[in-house]
Amino acid sequence: MKYSVIIPVYNVEKYLKRCIDSIVIQEYKDLEILLIDNGSSDGSGLICDNYADKNSQITAYHIPNDGVGAARNFGLSKAKGEFVYFVDADDYLVGNLFADMENKLHSKVDLLVFSYHHSMEKKLTELKRTTNVLPYNGIIDKDTFIVLFKELFLTAMMYTVWNKIYRRDFLADHHLAFSEHELGEDVRFNLKVYDLVENLILSTNCYYVYISGRKGSAMREYNPQRIIYQLEELSQIEFLLTKWGKSDQVFIDELKSRILMSNIQNIVLQKISINTQKKIIGKICSIDDINTLINSSSSKLQILMRILLKNKLYTIVILLKRIQSFVNKKK
Repeated sequence: MKYSVIIPVYNVEKYLKRCIDSIVIQEYKDLEILLIDNGSSDGSGLICDNYADKNSQITAYHIPNDGVGAARNFGLSKAKGEFVYFVDADDYLVGNLFADMENKLHSKVDLLVFSYHHSMEKKLTELKRTTNVLPYNGIIDKDTFIVLFKELFLTAMMYTVWNKIYRRDFLADHHLAFSEHELGEDVRFNLKVYDLVENLILSTNCYYVYISGRKGSAMREYNPQRIIYQLEELSQIEFLLTKWGKSDQVFIDELKSRILMSNIQNIVLQKISINTQKKIIGKICSIDDINTLINSSSSKLQILMRILLKNKLYTIVILLKRIQSFVNKKK
């Protein structure tokens, strides 16, 4: 069997059919779809069973809710395909990913990374779509990957698992699995992959639609631990670059600046008082790594934002980010 498509499912009954149908409609036969119902309390589990009853390519499993990482690991333990692909159940595919890559993916390729669409939705209606395209196309070896790594990482397309296909034996041979973290399983998993990968394919073709704006999405809610996890992941990236002889503090500061601003943006979008937002931003800015970034004259932070944060003018920061969000919605 060529592919195992692993879909963790948790309370996504409004989105699940669209996701599954986007795979089935491709009419590619040499694959299996593993639906891992991760303790759903809505109708998602029943939808999984209905699809499994009607389609021999689909198998439904029901496991206790122990996080998306555990669900993916369970799927890996059941997978039979030469290559494995992880899909988020509230997103969907476009094009003919599996047929297009059938002859390109072989035993010498450990990983495929492809481009994707980012869709802003409200009640399953698309409001805005942008396209994220990789800057390179074709097969590359480890040495070339190391040279391109920083540029690729700055595209923000190297964090997730759903725009990647992994050779199953490669994962098994290196005992690679998802860690049981509250957040950031994708990044930690991929960093282990990047450390060990030998040959990979980059594709400028878009095959996936990533949905943001869904009510209840983990990425939409603010979690005060997110920045802590992200800084830990940044340390792992720094270690990897050092191991490769490619240390670059400017690159690390760029990623750190992005982490800070994305967290501030997330805070501003929450339905909490401006005073509470100011307190949360103040706590973030007191973290040693972030405080150093803010107070560094060579910081990669935008100058105005650095001055405002350095002087604790958080109300102005919040208002500027609100204006920015409003403008972006209008584009």
